[in-house]
Amino acid sequence: MGTVWVWLLKMVASALLPILGVLTPAIKSALTDFLSKLYLDALATPNVWDDFVVGLLLDILSIPRPTAP
Repeated sequence: MGTVWVWLLKMVASALLPILGVLTPAIKSALTDFLSKLYLDALATPNVWDDFVVGLLLDILSIPRPTAP
C-alpha cells in the first residue's frame, strides 16, 4: 500500500475511531453486522471497486472482513 494511502487511512481512522468509542454496544453491533453483510454482497458483484470500498470501510473501522461462504 502506498504511503499516501497509509496516511489517508490513518487520518480517517483518527477521525472516526473516537466517535465509535461513544456509541452504544447495540449500535456498534448493528454497524458491524451491516458492513459485514454489505461486504459479502459486494463480493457477489462483478465490480471489484465494490469490494475495495466496503473493505476499506471495514479496515478503517477495525472490523474484521468476513469470509465468503
